[in-house]
Amino acid sequence: MDHTFIPLPWSLRTATAPTLPGSSLRWADTLRTLLERLARPSEAADVLDDVAELLEVRRETARRTLSGLARAGVLRRAGASFKPSEAARRWQTEGDPVVLIGTLHTHVRYVGELMEALTRQPAGHEELRRDAGERFALPWDSAGPVRDRTNWMRTLRLADLFDGRVHLTAEGKRAQSLLVPGTAPVEGEEPADLPEPPAAVAALLAGLDTRALENRARAAALYVPGGQEGDGRLEALRLLTEAAMPRLTDDAFTRLVLDEFPGTSRVSSARTARDTVKQLGLVRRVSSTAWAATEAGADWVATDQAVDLARIVHAHVFYFAEILHDLDDCAPPTAAGLAERAAVRTGAGGRTPTPAAVKARLDLLLACGLVTKTSHTAYAVTALGRAFRDTVPCLSAPESTRSAAAAVPEPAFPARAGRAEALAAELEAAALHGGDHERLERAAVEALGHLGMPGEWIGGTGHADGRVRHGVGARSRVLAVEAKASSSGRVTEQHLYGLPEHRAEIGADITLLIGPGFDRRLLQAADDDPAIAVVLTGLLAEAVRAQELTPLTPPELEPLVDPGLRADQRADHLRRAWQAQRDRARLERSLVDILIEEAEDPLQEGGWLDVAAVRRELRGRGVRATETEVTDTLAFLACPRVAVVERSGHGYRAVAAADTVRQRLSGLGRQWDVPPPS
Repeated sequence: MDHTFIPLPWSLRTATAPTLPGSSLRWADTLRTLLERLARPSEAADVLDDVAELLEVRRETARRTLSGLARAGVLRRAGASFKPSEAARRWQTEGDPVVLIGTLHTHVRYVGELMEALTRQPAGHEELRRDAGERFALPWDSAGPVRDRTNWMRTLRLADLFDGRVHLTAEGKRAQSLLVPGTAPVEGEEPADLPEPPAAVAALLAGLDTRALENRARAAALYVPGGQEGDGRLEALRLLTEAAMPRLTDDAFTRLVLDEFPGTSRVSSARTARDTVKQLGLVRRVSSTAWAATEAGADWVATDQAVDLARIVHAHVFYFAEILHDLDDCAPPTAAGLAERAAVRTGAGGRTPTPAAVKARLDLLLACGLVTKTSHTAYAVTALGRAFRDTVPCLSAPESTRSAAAAVPEPAFPARAGRAEALAAELEAAALHGGDHERLERAAVEALGHLGMPGEWIGGTGHADGRVRHGVGARSRVLAVEAKASSSGRVTEQHLYGLPEHRAEIGADITLLIGPGFDRRLLQAADDDPAIAVVLTGLLAEAVRAQELTPLTPPELEPLVDPGLRADQRADHLRRAWQAQRDRARLERSLVDILIEEAEDPLQEGGWLDVAAVRRELRGRGVRATETEVTDTLAFLACPRVAVVERSGHGYRAVAAADTVRQRLSGLGRQWDVPPPS
């Protein structure tokens, strides 16, 4: 009877599929040879030398290959060495490709899930990359990770590639039927029990009393070389820790970093990376010229569990797991917002982590799967992170601060320049407060109002959450607002069938469905509805911030609320409009600079330039503009309300210094707020 493969919980599966040197079509043969060699006693002083010779690669490449296979369940660690796992030995004995692909599926994200997608229809690698992002929020910028997975399927003859698409073979379809698909974590999901910490790591946690927590390293600079996506940070830290087993000299450590991470080209950067590994508690000095892995660091290498790394880092670095507590009510949930919360936990005379230092901590938490990104700068705690934070001692924030934070669910928005940032930050924070939908409803209506869509919050069961008006006069229309928060960053439940009644009740034509992110099926259903425009809170917050510097008119903001666009299409349209504003400002500044230089040139009488001469000067400065664009911009600068450029016939000249021009332009809007004389 065929064996069914049930994957580990999503949070415990690695995002990086293992790879082997050489042609991917021969990976199965290469793996068999490698497993046979690892199963035998090695005569080499170090298994890495043996494997490097076998695979004809460098020692560090061999280390990375073995580590990847261990994370994927194909190898197991035996002290400082590697041996075939039980599953790998079974594959060797039986020769059944299902055993190997099932092992990869158990330990690696998006293996069986990819094969499941192929049962519906053959697909290209780019289509599969999008599927991985839409269904499982895997943030891959290229199809490389997908190819790593399909390469294993092809070498095992479970899939074939032709006509630009991956096709499952008959054997592949049989294999897929035995792989139970995994599911990405959703709001409220509880992860499996966390693995018990190994002895040295458990000892670190046991010693974390209040004094020890306060005395942890402030770690202002945590530089991890190498790839910053997926398992890149973990792989770099693992490599540097393994290299110090049993020991590594200063010079060898520096050479290792420079050789293995091409992006690190300076000795000073290599030393900073070494100091980072020390601050994280993974290596220690054993002499004036040598380093060795700590007991806890060696334990992490052996278990290969990201949560063990997080435990070690928390024991050594100030304000690490505490972030997982503060993210729940931090507004905004960004590195800058958390840096303010960190200051509360810093004792008198202590050094508070800067936003950059907090960002480095967030990067490690992200790599360990304890937080997720909900926008370019905002973060949320994952289900694994919630489970983790309750298992480690943390430094408590003063009670007065927690009470104050809880007492202000709706901050008063300051006026002027700070208003946009406050609105955007509240929107991002409210979007992740899954238990308080009203907070996001109010924040969304406020944000839309800031964009020139005035309205009101409604709320209540059976009604729209809000009503706003887009446009002016006869061209205006009413929009219904439906806002849904989710602490996981992905809304999984929202009934669409009641939305037409909500629109009819307030005379709206369109529903704005607003949230931090949506389940793939829900998103597809909403995008397919011609009366629903899905707006992600990250983009809405970006628009609010951009409105301060590059304000858009209602027609320019139409892509934000156009139900004919999918959620993932809106950003490109808006960013082009913002860029057009910046390009216009650059043209204005360049024209002013050119005319001022001409006016101040003692060899040029009068300082006059015609449009053709101005365009030649612009090209010399790398600014491309049509004759119409130049003429229109000069006309704007010469109009009576601006009047910083003078026109005579076909010529133009500057009549004000650059600072005066800036003051003149910035003052135009402020003049509207000056009350009339009494």
